[in-house]
Amino acid sequence: MNNIALIAKPHSETAKPVAQKIYTFLKEKNKNILLDERAASVLNLPSNSDEEIKENSELIIVLGGDGTLISAIRLIDSKDIPILGINLGRLGFLTETKVNEAIQTLENILADNYKCEKRMKLHGEILNNDNDNFQMEVLNDIVIHKGALARIIEMDVFINDMFVNTYRSDGLIIATPTGSTAYSLAAGGPIVFPTMDSILITPICPHSLTLRPIIIPDDSIIKIVIKSEDEKIFITFDGQIGKKLEKGDKILIKKSTNFARLIIPQNRNYFSLLREKLNWGNK
Repeated sequence: MNNIALIAKPHSETAKPVAQKIYTFLKEKNKNILLDERAASVLNLPSNSDEEIKENSELIIVLGGDGTLISAIRLIDSKDIPILGINLGRLGFLTETKVNEAIQTLENILADNYKCEKRMKLHGEILNNDNDNFQMEVLNDIVIHKGALARIIEMDVFINDMFVNTYRSDGLIIATPTGSTAYSLAAGGPIVFPTMDSILITPICPHSLTLRPIIIPDDSIIKIVIKSEDEKIFITFDGQIGKKLEKGDKILIKKSTNFARLIIPQNRNYFSLLREKLNWGNK
């Protein structure tokens, strides 16, 4: 690995000393370092374009939290580039590497001694009456939700063209196993091992208590049809990109042909991560 990109959380003071340490380490290893605009600002150096990072990087180092890592995954799109997430102090299910482990982890990576997991992504497409179709891929989830003062949303859900139910709720979360510990978990969804081949459907505050989360095979195609006439219905992709929805709009969701490659700490496993992040066993 000679071309290594450094991406930092915007407006983060805690990123500066870590970025400087990593930059110095990589320079000493004679690596070509690509900096996104935020990392360049932190280091007071020239930046590289998103296209340069996408096309030339062999490794991406993300300094920040899960949101920063998700932005990096969206930036590289379909490129098969391993990503190392270094956590700067927030919850961080995806940015698993701690700051004090960063240099040793990079030493291991450069020695080709590291563990990488493929994480499934979802492909979402909005079909509306104006033929103004929109497509986006996500690592965590696609969420249909209402505005602050809007009424309950009514939507029909189909799986592989089979009618499932008419959902009446504050919203609906379609999540990957990786996203099972994000919004879906807060809405009462199950924790799913991140490398499992499945898709989660989790209602948000359903009108009926019998409307429970379900897990379906990853080769399923989900179609959601908006039935409500309320003007305050939205769809959000990984909590970062949002669009307005209207009555009659259709949302098609399926497993993407692309995936994310996350570098995982070798000294921890998924269950130790859950214990740490969710405070299991703490009194």
